[in-house]
Amino acid sequence: MKFSSHEDIEAPAQAVFAALCDHEQFQRVMQQRGIAMRRVDDRPEVGPGTAWEIDFKFRGRARKLRCLVTEVQAPERLCLSNESDGLTGDVAISVLTLAPNRSRLLVSVEMKPKNLSARLLLQSMRFAKGSLDRKFKSRLHDWAVQMCRSGQVNSG
Repeated sequence: MKFSSHEDIEAPAQAVFAALCDHEQFQRVMQQRGIAMRRVDDRPEVGPGTAWEIDFKFRGRARKLRCLVTEVQAPERLCLSNESDGLTGDVAISVLTLAPNRSRLLVSVEMKPKNLSARLLLQSMRFAKGSLDRKFKSRLHDWAVQMCRSGQVNSG
């Protein structure tokens, strides 16, 4: 199952990409939502091999997710690989320069099942694909707005 969306941001591509790689800010946001996120590597910067373990609740059960950075092409592309008990996923994030102070953020998420229960979960998600697409686009928009408001990206 694949989700994708884009959002235009009033900031230079380098600033948007730097905000994407600010793992400490992501950790703070996740903690506010009740999600535990631990860095499991000792790299000083985000790059290939950077990894996190993420603990969260979904549908009333505790879940674990391992997230690994697989590709970084600053300031244009960031790719992640995710793995949990039943699902694997790939996230591709691209930043395109539209103008000196305007960028487009493209996010694509693809999930694949590893077992029967994950296959059933994805099948039920397919029935609600339209609603999930709208939520995905809305959350990407909210995140971009929050990133701009918090001063994480500066427009020049």
